[in-house]
Amino acid sequence: MSTALKIRIILDSEEADIFRDIVVGPEENLSHLAQVVIASFDIDAGEISSFYLSDENWEQGEEIPMMDMGMSEEPTLDMEKVIIGSALGNPGQRLLFVYDFIAMWTFYVESIEPAELDEGMELPYVSLTVGDAPDTAPKKNFEGEAGKTKGMFDDAFGSNMFEDEDEDYGTF
Repeated sequence: MSTALKIRIILDSEEADIFRDIVVGPEENLSHLAQVVIASFDIDAGEISSFYLSDENWEQGEEIPMMDMGMSEEPTLDMEKVIIGSALGNPGQRLLFVYDFIAMWTFYVESIEPAELDEGMELPYVSLTVGDAPDTAPKKNFEGEAGKTKGMFDDAFGSNMFEDEDEDYGTF
């Protein structure tokens, strides 16, 4: 018998509980896991995606993109370099996965437990399916406080960036 990892993948959806438990080899990389997630939810492949480190509260941490974009002289993480067993090798370890940055398919990824494989079993496989995946990504609510629509870059700049009354920034 050999050991694999059972990982729960939950689609971020308010309409229904939709998740898959998948069993994968711990020696595979996150690029492989991304392909398994996409296939297990029957989503068309070919879009950009990223994993994000996450804590017990599902707070988004450091990005692990599909590939190293070469924007830093320092070595950076990417899906090809990160092994599933190092990112999700212990029960309770979590990642967020975002697929297709236009549609914003968002998944909560959590290691559940080690899985024993019988001789001849092939990986990966889906061990549990709950709910039907929708044809399109569930809509996201991007509203901030008091019903105001939160802008994409609201947290990137100070809240008073455009409040200087002496300057005329023109119209957009």
